[in-house]
Amino acid sequence: MAYNEKGGVCSSKLFENVPEIIRPPKAAELLGISVHTIYDWKYRGQMRNVPNDLFLKLNRSLYVKTEVLRRWVASSC
Repeated sequence: MAYNEKGGVCSSKLFENVPEIIRPPKAAELLGISVHTIYDWKYRGQMRNVPNDLFLKLNRSLYVKTEVLRRWVASSC
């Protein structure tokens, strides 16, 4: 895994062989952050400059769109 100068994750290989949507624990594992941070992004996203279309709710379950997450991570590098 590669990191940018701010200590954030920065690698396109990070998202290889990952489904189109993933649950927050898997997203947290991929990024090396806590699950609490993922939920914080969902509910305080506007304060954190999180993309509006990052999350998807299906049957009362929260999912993270992998492609949107990949673009957001890449734009932060």
